[in-house]
Amino acid sequence: MHPSTWRIAWRNLGRNKRRTGLALLAIAVGQFALLATNGIMRGYVDNIRLAITGPMVGHVQVHAPEWREERALDLVISNVDEAAAAIRQDPAVLNAGARIYAPVLVAPEQDAYAAVVVGVDADVESQEFGLLSGLDAPLEDGAVLIGYLLARRIGAEPGQEIAVVGQGADGSIANDLYTIRDIIKSPADIVNQTGIVMTMADAQYLLVMPGQAHEIVVRTTESGQAEALAARLAELPALAGTEVVDWKQIVPEIVLILDMVDYVGYFVLVLVLIAAVAGIANTLMMSTFERMHEFGMLLALGSRPSRIVHMIMIEAVLIGLLGVLVGTFLGYGFEFVTSGTGIDMASWGGSGAEVEDLAFKGLNLPLHIFPRLEYSDSVLGLVAVTITSLLAAIWPATIAGRLEPMEAMRA
Repeated sequence: MHPSTWRIAWRNLGRNKRRTGLALLAIAVGQFALLATNGIMRGYVDNIRLAITGPMVGHVQVHAPEWREERALDLVISNVDEAAAAIRQDPAVLNAGARIYAPVLVAPEQDAYAAVVVGVDADVESQEFGLLSGLDAPLEDGAVLIGYLLARRIGAEPGQEIAVVGQGADGSIANDLYTIRDIIKSPADIVNQTGIVMTMADAQYLLVMPGQAHEIVVRTTESGQAEALAARLAELPALAGTEVVDWKQIVPEIVLILDMVDYVGYFVLVLVLIAAVAGIANTLMMSTFERMHEFGMLLALGSRPSRIVHMIMIEAVLIGLLGVLVGTFLGYGFEFVTSGTGIDMASWGGSGAEVEDLAFKGLNLPLHIFPRLEYSDSVLGLVAVTITSLLAAIWPATIAGRLEPMEAMRA
């Protein structure tokens, strides 16, 4: 292809600046929408995945069979310390902590309220992504943490003494007094709504569960290997007779949501392609009819029809590439501006809204999103628009390529 064909095609873009500008704007806005949507969706997916595999669910969980369905107090993991120690031997395990859950009544004064005791390994849960991550000082025996919504409902305050009454695993009455160390806001909705968090030793003593727990939450250093880790742990002799499941089996509904999010980007991509086809096809068609006389002159002077076709195809690609370039610049500018502060979707509910997280299946899914783009996002738009530009140019290029010199010169 002769270099002059490229120069002529580039010069032709400026013949009707307004029409070319509108086509570029349509493609640029579409590319920007694609990148902004993909960035927001990827940031939201990151939030969901961290909420699931972080404080509440972990990457892998170990339970007594049927505990997830029945939540019965007596469905326990025996010798839980030995089981947790065996799990920690796997090199892919970041940490593993046991937990106890039990329904109780809590009485700050005279009235009693329904609550749930959550017994935790304070050392493990105080680490990053743990249930008590960010706590100023380790939770100690004799002290409890109360979810902020439960504290608001029962009127509890730090330093106050409360009575906790329930049923022990052996059928006995479980009761004791505890001091409220702090009111907490947890990523786990069950803790915020009804949670009384205490040390594992306190929970085992209160509920008569020596050396026992209801689950072991395992976090891995390789988040994409949860399924393989669960399969390895299931083979450990120390976990014989237990159920070992990865997070995708525990919350399949949320996994479905994550899969559906991927299709949002493809929907926006379709809109980008529609904008590209409409903008480029209209621009080239109008340009082709306006230049009939010019094309006739070129053909009469010996230019081949293929050169006319190449010229129009190059114009289409140049419009597409320039539009994508502008849209990509705007998209990455959007990510740069929002990557530090994030986007607080909770504020979209209005100035009087108090919602900060979305609760689903006992999890708090943060609504403060930090958009994140990947290299493939811009490449996807670039390739798609380039191909679409060529397709949009086929019709006007075909018309121009079939011109007879004399007829075109009389047009």
